[in-house]
Amino acid sequence: MENTHDFHSPATNLIGIGAIKDLPLELMPYKLSKALIVTDKNIIKLGYVETVEKILKSLFISYDIFDGILHPDCTISFVEDALTYFKKRLNILKRSYHIIISIGGGTNHDCAKAVAIIATNGGSIEDYEGYEKMKNPALPVISINTTSGSGSEISNFAIIEDESRKVKMTIGDSKMMPIISVNDPMFMQTMPPDVTASSGIDVLTHSIEGFVSTEASPITDSLALKSIKLVFKYLKRAYENGNDLEAREQMMFASVMAGMVFNNAGLGYVHSMSHQLGALYNEIHGTCNGILLPHVFEFNSPSIPDERIFNINEIIGLEAETKKDAVNNIKHSIQNLCEDIKLPDHLSSIGFNENDLEFMSKNALKDICSITNPRKGTLTDIMDIFKAAI
Repeated sequence: MENTHDFHSPATNLIGIGAIKDLPLELMPYKLSKALIVTDKNIIKLGYVETVEKILKSLFISYDIFDGILHPDCTISFVEDALTYFKKRLNILKRSYHIIISIGGGTNHDCAKAVAIIATNGGSIEDYEGYEKMKNPALPVISINTTSGSGSEISNFAIIEDESRKVKMTIGDSKMMPIISVNDPMFMQTMPPDVTASSGIDVLTHSIEGFVSTEASPITDSLALKSIKLVFKYLKRAYENGNDLEAREQMMFASVMAGMVFNNAGLGYVHSMSHQLGALYNEIHGTCNGILLPHVFEFNSPSIPDERIFNINEIIGLEAETKKDAVNNIKHSIQNLCEDIKLPDHLSSIGFNENDLEFMSKNALKDICSITNPRKGTLTDIMDIFKAAI
């Protein structure tokens, strides 16, 4: 019986303290003449864009900067604004962009990918909701990451909020995979504590959901378990002291590994449900994940092999005699970690309205992240999970 496990990631991944210094050497073979930088005003203010500008100037690559990303959720309006800028600059200078460079966190990377899709495929970004809807490869993208993290810089997925429908679209296609990713902890020291917390829990969610996914493989398993271990060891330290470079670096490694996990093994109900919360309440994605993860994990546990439950329990550093004990250990460990980094543990904390329950649950089941969840739930099941998290 066939049982394939393809593994996708950017062709080049520059990882570690000082990794940005290796970018010029990687860019040279592409013989680029013009780039579009997609970022936000805060990243510019922090000086990270200037660092990249110096690299482009040293290689005689001209560039333009789109900085119209205004909040940490990529919306269709951001994508449309970026496309308007993209087309306007082409008309003025009569020169095509060879590449798009995103600098920032997942929102910036997702916006850049969306622009890259439309640049070579046309239409509107809504046309590509779902999996493998692109006909042509996207314009090449380089993702320079400043968070740990969404994993967007090393994935072939983009999450775009459709404000009119109040849903987050998941777009997946290997033809939009960035060609180069950069994860340099020196770019992550300025992350404020709340961003460190929410993005760190996103990393944990990627790893746990990927480890119990129906598409998990021995390759993603090893990455997931190591990532889980690093998050429990270093996230609190990075949260308490942003200048703790060791903690930043280890969380960066955890994020990269977790990104590779979900990009190849898939995710589950935590993400499909969290996307609905983010779209409806404008709540930070990682915060929603932290609230939902313990409850989704408990729901999934009957369909997760005992060995996998004990593997997670052991990697966290806990002991359990029964599967039920291990599940409770994991659930409480996640909740305790969220408490340590000041994340809310109930949906009531983010203004959850039970009148939205059915709408969100139906949309969660349509989200492509649900495809690889280990236990297939009904609409009632999803609604019950939401209720348990209130």
